[in-house]
This record gives sequence, C-alpha cells and structure tokens, in this order.
Amino acid sequence: MNSSRVFEENVTLEKQVGIWSRLGLSTENAELAASKQIRRKHPHGSRRARLLREHPEVSKLYGTNKKSALYVVLLVALQLGVAVLLGTSGRTSWVSAAVLAYVFGAVVDHAQWVLIHDATHNLILESVVLNRLVLCIANTIHVLPSGMMFRYYHILHHIELNRVQRDPDVPAAWEARLVGNSSWRKALWLALFFVFQSLRLVSYSHRIPNMREYVWFGINTVVNLVAMVGVWLLGGWISIFYLTLSSIFSVGLHPLGARWIQEHYPTLPFQSTYSYYGWANRVAFNIGFHNEHHDLPSVPWNKLPKLKKMAPEFYDTLFAYRSYRQLLKEFILDPRWSLLRRWEADLAAAQKERLEQDAGDAGKEPATVPPSTEECECAADAPAKPPVDDWTDMALR
Repeated sequence: MNSSRVFEENVTLEKQVGIWSRLGLSTENAELAASKQIRRKHPHGSRRARLLREHPEVSKLYGTNKKSALYVVLLVALQLGVAVLLGTSGRTSWVSAAVLAYVFGAVVDHAQWVLIHDATHNLILESVVLNRLVLCIANTIHVLPSGMMFRYYHILHHIELNRVQRDPDVPAAWEARLVGNSSWRKALWLALFFVFQSLRLVSYSHRIPNMREYVWFGINTVVNLVAMVGVWLLGGWISIFYLTLSSIFSVGLHPLGARWIQEHYPTLPFQSTYSYYGWANRVAFNIGFHNEHHDLPSVPWNKLPKLKKMAPEFYDTLFAYRSYRQLLKEFILDPRWSLLRRWEADLAAAQKERLEQDAGDAGKEPATVPPSTEECECAADAPAKPPVDDWTDMALR
C-alpha cells in the first residue's frame, strides 16, 4: 500500500486513520486526526506528507527491531550487576559510587530510556502488551517506576507537540516564570529535572489516564519494587544509592541531559524540532535523530540514520546540533535562553496560522506579529479545550 494515499484530499479522516492503522504505525494516525479536529496544523504533518509523496520508499523503514529487547536485558543485567558489585565489594565509598554514577551509570540509564522510548512507540516487538512488558523490565534500573507514566505522556507529547497546556513536555506557567533566564536557576532546573517534570504532570489536566493505564502503572510499580528489594538484599544501601544517582544524572545536569533542550527548545533558525548528529548517538541509540523521529515515529532507532540518507533534502537543510556540551553551556550561561521560549514559539505558531487564514480569506500576504512576553506569561489563564480524543486512545492502546 502506498502511504501517500493518506494525504489525498478526497479521503475521509476515518479512512486516513484506517490506512495508518493497517500500516501498523505509531502515533501518526492520532496526530493527523487531532490536527483535523482542532483545525491547526501539526508541526510535522506537512513535512510527513511531502516526505511520503516524494520518497514513498521510506515507508519500508517502518517496523520493529527485536534486537532492542536483547539490549534492554543486557543493560538491566549490566547496571544491576554493577550496583550489586559496588555494594558487596566492601571498598566502595559513597563518593566513588556517586562519581561512577555520573560518568558510567548515567550513560547506561540514558541509553535505557531511549529503548523505553522505542517500546513506547511499539517499535521493539509486534504486540502492544509485549512492548509494555519490555518497558517495565527496562525501567527497573531507574529505581522509581516512571516508565509507564513516560509512555502515557510521551504519546500525548507527539500528538500535541509544542502546544502550551496540552504538550506535557512544555514547561508549566509557574515553572517558566520561576526559572526564567537565570543561570543558576536553569542549572538547578536541569539538575532536578525529574522533580520539575513530576510536579508539572501533577497539574496536567488536558487528559487524564484511564483505568487501563492505572493498571499498567501498578504493574510497573510492582516490577520495580521487586527489583529494588532484590538489589537491596544483595548489595545494601550503597547499591540503591548508585542506581538512584545514575537515574537522576541521566535526565539532569549531565552532557546527555542537554537532550531535553536540544529536541524542541526554539533557537535560531526557528524549528519545531531539532536533531543532534554528534558522537553521543553511539551510546544513545540514535536518539539525536529527532526530526527524523517526529517525521516518522514508526521507524525504529536503528533505521533513523538511513531515513536521513534516503531524504537528504529534508534534513541536511535544517539546523542541527553537534555538541551537547556546548549546548548545555549556552543554555545555562546565555540569558537569551529562557523556559518561556517554548511558550513564545507556540504563540508565534498560532498567530502565524491565524494571520495566514485571515490573509487567505482577504487574498493578502500575511503579516508578521511576534508574541510579547506578557502574552506568553498570561497564556496560562486561557482555558484549554476539553479533549475529544478517540484517536488518542488508539495511539495509547
């Protein structure tokens, strides 16, 4: 089946979603349906349409990578083995455990998050249930049972990409105001990223998990609890200390933690999504190929570089980062970087679409009206539309 059929004008929304579903895709159907429903373009929708029209062969990259399940098991064995070894050696100090957690443990944990990411998109095994179970196993090294929660909100992130109050990845109003562009506050925000992310989700109300998700949250919790009790019995508290710091560092103030900035924080030139093509992709399962991933979420990590090569005109012309270390430095020290940039980007996109629609009705060229800081800060007071997301349920499954 030619994937470009999905974008024919005479194909109904239901048929379009049906085509995506039969192709076994990830979140593409829900993204398409949501953009039709709210009458606002998805940031990657038009790119995906052009990509599949001009390069229909890229649809052959869709599928699963069963080797990822093996990598999950190996990383779990490696990280838990190191943790127990530290606890049983009798010569490990708390300081040395912390240093090892930063230079080694965080790299392992970060790589495992990428495999959790692929399980979230059902790109490891054919069955949705099996992908969820792989995710639970992978999450054991992160101490806290956060994998299934990540799955739920990450799918919403794809569907509501960069939309204030809808995309769980966009900082909350209180968060953006608190951190602002202060260097020490930005550093603290990154160091405690897991805390801020958790607090943000507590106040997230656009969509509430259903009972099925709560059941999986419970399974995730039991699996992690059993794993951590086992580690504690074998290695004691220093093993738990090592695993906890590894987990915190992997998503925090660490060179690999710059990924949270790289992916969607707008810089110049403005893009909805940014890729990273540096050396860290070798230890992070190609997670830096982020434009490629959002264009076609149903392509597993091992085929993302091939996607870039198959359609170079779509990616070589975009801005991409080459150094996480340099990005981390600029984000913290440069006052032009602020958490409000995600808000500004969303308002600018919404204003541009309104102006284009108005200009289209009047037959004129759209003007450019940049959003003000006051608009960004006050946008939190605007009520979000209630979700009518049968399509989102299809993506969450």
